[in-house]
Amino acid sequence: MPDWTKVEKSFLRISRQRQLGELASSLSRFKSWALAGQANREVALVVLDESILYVSLLQKESFIPELSELQKQLLQARHNWSTITNNEAELLKVTEISAAWSEKVLDMSGLLELIK
Repeated sequence: MPDWTKVEKSFLRISRQRQLGELASSLSRFKSWALAGQANREVALVVLDESILYVSLLQKESFIPELSELQKQLLQARHNWSTITNNEAELLKVTEISAAWSEKVLDMSGLLELIK
């Protein structure tokens, strides 16, 4: 298991823009790991926990209304993880939601604007 205290400290040291980028990346990694087969579902769960932590830290630092729904969906997925992993349709639904949020959060970050 990751040292969540270290992860939190590291996350809080970076700019808001990069924090949003890290969250977007975490959401994307979650989808990849979750769809990489049953053996990788534990890794996906750790990445899901990472995403939940990132959203929580972002919301604590300065509330972002758009992230409230994401936070709710992530917590629901975490709560129902064992059920989700036993139902391929549910797993696909959760990973597609994660991918869509990854794109939204990346747009919110403005990081793509820096490379244009």
